[in-house]
Amino acid sequence: MRHEIAPVHCAATPLSFRRAVVSDLPALLLIESVSFPTDRMTARHFRYAITQAKGACMVAVRDGQVVGYGQIAVHARTPIGRLSSFAVHSECRRLGVARALLAALEDEAAALGCGAVRLEVRRDNTAALALYLRTGYVQFGQYPDYYEDGMTALRLEKCLPETPANAAWNPFTTGYAHTCKR
Repeated sequence: MRHEIAPVHCAATPLSFRRAVVSDLPALLLIESVSFPTDRMTARHFRYAITQAKGACMVAVRDGQVVGYGQIAVHARTPIGRLSSFAVHSECRRLGVARALLAALEDEAAALGCGAVRLEVRRDNTAALALYLRTGYVQFGQYPDYYEDGMTALRLEKCLPETPANAAWNPFTTGYAHTCKR
């Protein structure tokens, strides 16, 4: 897995990745509150993502503390995973944590059979947008007035490398608009 090949350090301490558990809720809510002024995930949203949703809610852990999280949703009848929420604690930003966590989430999406990952990002979130574009995401659309404050969301997509789990995905027969070519 890509995130295991190149270890990332946050304040010189190794990072690990795992599926979120319900006891992570306080840390997830803290990261959410320091990351987003509006459009926040609630405890109920996180609990559902952890315990019931099809997909994966993963966390980045440093010194036993959750320092970032991401949620990949997988829906029936589509091979496209959706990165529905993603954040890194402000104290661990600009240290490679987000890039490594994103790689772990993409690996998890491929293992779940996804051939691509899609997401929406605020047009004015230049740091997140730069990360996504640097890591291979391509803009394919936008949603005007998407966020609570009226900001436009840019729609991005990334094709995932073929794995045994997602090998059957054919982007030309899914019936979904896509930018992926295999």
